[in-house]
Amino acid sequence: MSERFQLGEAAVDRLIVQIGSAVSMRSLYAASHPNVVKACEKLVETLAAACAERGKDELTFLVVGDDLVVEGKPLRKTSLYHEQFARALRRRRVERLTLARGLELEECRRFVEPIATGGTPVSTPHVIVGSLELKGDGAASSESVPDPLSGDSLHAAREAFTEMRKDKRTGLRRLEEVVWGLMDVLSQTTREILPLAPLKNHDEYTFVHSVNVSLLALCQARALGIQGDPLHAIGVSALVHDIGKLKIPLSVLNKPGKLEDDEWRVMQSHVELGARQLCETPGAQPLAIVVAFEHHLRFDGQPSYPRLRAPRTPTLASQITAIADVYDAASTTRPYSQAQSRAAAIALLRRRAGTWHDPLLVSNMARIVGVTPEQEAGETVREGPWA
Repeated sequence: MSERFQLGEAAVDRLIVQIGSAVSMRSLYAASHPNVVKACEKLVETLAAACAERGKDELTFLVVGDDLVVEGKPLRKTSLYHEQFARALRRRRVERLTLARGLELEECRRFVEPIATGGTPVSTPHVIVGSLELKGDGAASSESVPDPLSGDSLHAAREAFTEMRKDKRTGLRRLEEVVWGLMDVLSQTTREILPLAPLKNHDEYTFVHSVNVSLLALCQARALGIQGDPLHAIGVSALVHDIGKLKIPLSVLNKPGKLEDDEWRVMQSHVELGARQLCETPGAQPLAIVVAFEHHLRFDGQPSYPRLRAPRTPTLASQITAIADVYDAASTTRPYSQAQSRAAAIALLRRRAGTWHDPLLVSNMARIVGVTPEQEAGETVREGPWA
């Protein structure tokens, strides 16, 4: 490989890193925030330097499956930034991206905005976005994201969920795509909350419950102003919060009566099993590991499970997931309990506010599902084993 080509590839690497940095900044801050402006300015400078080092006036990226191609040459797989950049383009329906020397700051901000917050970037004089023209019968791309609550997409998500048993990395990547689909539909709906996925039989409870918890967690986080990659991280973490239950025997998981002491200890072990499984999964986000471990910890630090040497307050993502977990468990018919109404589920969360849950987050959840204090007051609340 020539020295000039190596220098050019290093320049492209820096450009990809800077695009990721600008997108992350916009995910965290408002469009006018100085950090966003600075990141976009740096992106403009990095693009100009990359074009100069490669002797080009523009650079064209192609997303071909899992590969990222620049000017007809696949990039070397030396960094996770390549994979993340390819996936960011793919989920925004961009298969071909050309960035040209002379990119202006406002153009840069218009390019970064939809990648960070949702939607598809539009072409401008120095940013050209499009799709690859593939020969064939014109079938839709396999990367398109269907309605996440349709029968076909639920089936695909279920396959991804169970694939975690045999191929952790592939299963996790497919689950991450499910969450991008959930986010896209949430961003397009005018309703405050989507209908949750239906439960057809007890054997699929863990899967359907996980999808519902992810939806509810995304809604809570969006209401708090979280968007972009941080929102996606919370959605993925909520989706895999109970992944450890894949290792719990069905005789314990679906037992119709009260669990005995030994059985309850086995059930409680799912938090540590899940965190360990995610630790062993290449590409798993640290937040997902934390949420799998923490989602049964109490807001007030009092003993729960897993047992800790010293009390600690669970992370915001873990608290959001815990509220979604209890709400969906309380409002779903399970082998050992009948479904409660939305108002009763919120009343249950109110009863646990200040001990198990943050009162402010409980109020946020009540507003999202549209339950008023008057509706809560008339409900009979049933406690249960919210495992």
